[in-house]
Amino acid sequence: MSNPQFRAARWSEDDDRLLRAMSEAGKSLTLMTVKLNRPMASIKARAADLGITVPGTEIGKRRHRRSA
Repeated sequence: MSNPQFRAARWSEDDDRLLRAMSEAGKSLTLMTVKLNRPMASIKARAADLGITVPGTEIGKRRHRRSA
């Protein structure tokens, strides 16, 4: 079942520009979902495609220990 809250449109250049600007400004993923009207998974996937890091998405990920 789809969620009618989000559209299934392709990403435009304006969307990409806004995603980059919000990421560089350190805006939260929650705010990005509201401004872009897209689900978190879609924003994370697009950011990964563009090589953009989304603030707060590294929380809880395991870090690799360096060998001594």
